[in-house]
Amino acid sequence: MTQLKLNGHAATNGHSHKDTILSRPRPQETYFLTSVNTESFYGKLRNLYSNQVLKTQLDQLKKQGSYDAFKLGWHPAYDVRRLTGAKTRVDGIPPSLFWESDVGKWWVQVILCRADERRIEGACYFLSSPDAKSCSHAAEFDAAIQELVDMIEKAQQPDGYLDIYFTVVDPEGRYKNLRDMHEMYNAGHLLEGALAHHHYTESRQFLDVMIRYVECFMKAFGSGKDQLHGYPGHPELELAVLRLYNLTHDPRHLEFGRYLLEARGVKREEYGGETYFVHEAEVRKDPITSFNLSSTKDMAYNQSHLPIHDQDAILGHSVRAFYLYTACADLGGGFLEDAKRLLTDAVDNKMYVTGGFGTEPAWEGFSHIPHRLPQSTGEGGCYAETCASIACMMTSERILSHGLDGKVRDVMELCLLNAVLGGGSLDGKQFSYANKLATWGDEVATRKDWFEVCCCPPNLSRTLGMIGGYTWSAKVDEASKIISLNVYLHLSATREIELPDGKTAKVSMESGMPWVGEANWKLEAPEGWTWKVSVPCPDYAEDVKVSAKSTSETPGFLVITLPATSSFSQTFSLPVRLLSPHPLTGQDTLNVTRGPIVYTAESFDNESIDSAHPHFEGVGISSKTTFAENSTVIGGIPVIMLEANEQAYSLNEVKDEQAYSVVTGNRPRTWTGLGDKIRFTPWFARANRGGAGRVRTAFLRADEI
Repeated sequence: MTQLKLNGHAATNGHSHKDTILSRPRPQETYFLTSVNTESFYGKLRNLYSNQVLKTQLDQLKKQGSYDAFKLGWHPAYDVRRLTGAKTRVDGIPPSLFWESDVGKWWVQVILCRADERRIEGACYFLSSPDAKSCSHAAEFDAAIQELVDMIEKAQQPDGYLDIYFTVVDPEGRYKNLRDMHEMYNAGHLLEGALAHHHYTESRQFLDVMIRYVECFMKAFGSGKDQLHGYPGHPELELAVLRLYNLTHDPRHLEFGRYLLEARGVKREEYGGETYFVHEAEVRKDPITSFNLSSTKDMAYNQSHLPIHDQDAILGHSVRAFYLYTACADLGGGFLEDAKRLLTDAVDNKMYVTGGFGTEPAWEGFSHIPHRLPQSTGEGGCYAETCASIACMMTSERILSHGLDGKVRDVMELCLLNAVLGGGSLDGKQFSYANKLATWGDEVATRKDWFEVCCCPPNLSRTLGMIGGYTWSAKVDEASKIISLNVYLHLSATREIELPDGKTAKVSMESGMPWVGEANWKLEAPEGWTWKVSVPCPDYAEDVKVSAKSTSETPGFLVITLPATSSFSQTFSLPVRLLSPHPLTGQDTLNVTRGPIVYTAESFDNESIDSAHPHFEGVGISSKTTFAENSTVIGGIPVIMLEANEQAYSLNEVKDEQAYSVVTGNRPRTWTGLGDKIRFTPWFARANRGGAGRVRTAFLRADEI
């Protein structure tokens, strides 16, 4: 059996489960092989994020204090809601708890690790992409990344520990509250940042720091008699450790990632028949529950109420859930089936039309009740955090890495083009955490400059930075000389594919999506090779045509087999569709969509209707409504606007003072024509042009007129 070594650790390739982990590259590992056309829809967005958004986030990190937090000095933020012994506070958690995660995602922020981690990761993805020449701040980002790495290395403790808050503010609290205090979560984002940094620079400086930190965890936690049987309260370390294994091939990293999944939610005899989080609360003599838990034994919020194999409904905090199930899908086996089952529950029973997730603001997550999908605060909820939809994309991609599934692909695209992109303004300066589908009362849809816990902006950056990895996957079979190319997204890009003989193959795709249903491919490979290309046949597409002979082996995909040098095209129409929600939502409404794009009405385009009916409350459209299309540009991004071809209506009964009214005859509701036609904006482009800032996405079905 082949021996693989890195860091002095050997691993065998003889185990099929290990083989599948190593043979399924992740977007974080393949994005750099794809060059996105800079003048295309996605290219213009990437240019915005590389030139403006990353710079905005770096400036905010420095202003917030998270950038310098690895210097381990005191910051006034540490005095806010300060912890002792990691004991729970009912009024929330310290703002500085997430800084590592943000830095890691920018780099890809606990406050420093969480904020700065994700930023590091995102910056590295952009800077190492083939189309990074457009990044005007590349030199500044390079300098900031190196300065952060140097600070992180110096901040690491002798035993490998690397959490700012529990090093500087509350040393007594180390490892005492995994449920709430994000040590492992922050470490996961820093680890992802280190992997991105290693790929970008080929330096092991940051990577070795994080391997030592992982080993610190591995010493403290595990199934051994003298170890704590803990796991992250906020999943993230699981998926990061599995990614680390893909680089190191160290079997200990694979087994630690597996342990973190297998231990979750298990009730242990040595813990009095309770789960780890219940046990650790008893050990620290902490009877207080945070605001998002109903009791110290209610662990649905963090998905540890049951072992993962026994969970039949997706519950709790939506980002935590999808991060957890991303790791499950990556590990494969029974955990892959768990991820498929729980993603299906989320999509079929708990997903907003925009690909948003999380109806309950109190815990930023899922309702226990299927089809409970309030659209606004006035209807009883709606959260739809940007990160939740990004996390759904992550879970979906990992499932697709095992095998094609048209429904899963459609969900990944839906999330990206609506809930995800809608999390940032098109000037690159403002962001949204929650994304309500309708405003209410004094609410507006305007985004904000920054957040105390700022996970979403850097998550957006890293997602756009690695979009090439979400576009397609390729597998080369040397024996049969077949290049299998699975296309997930229609966009304009080029990718190179390494072949075993040292030569390369190349694929180019030009697409007008998401506005025009067409794509053209050019394939180039050495003589003797064959292409097997699977292209999406989306649920929303009609009149799908492919210029080459195709077969339908998997629902939602068409398969084309072609010789080494070939070209082919695909066309389909993108009709405007009116979607109605599941009857059990209790909402008799219509959502306007065109292809994968969901539309919303905002006050900017509909001032008279919104003035007479604030937030468009009580306004309806007929299910027979047709729409006119109008091309325009918002914030430098070309979009297609829609305008109804018939007037909107107001429901008379909405203004009734009586709680109930008698229904008689064939007209249970009565409507008044407003004379005005509603104009609709792509959901992601809302709140970019000023105005009163009020929006509504689902309109009453006015079919009694």
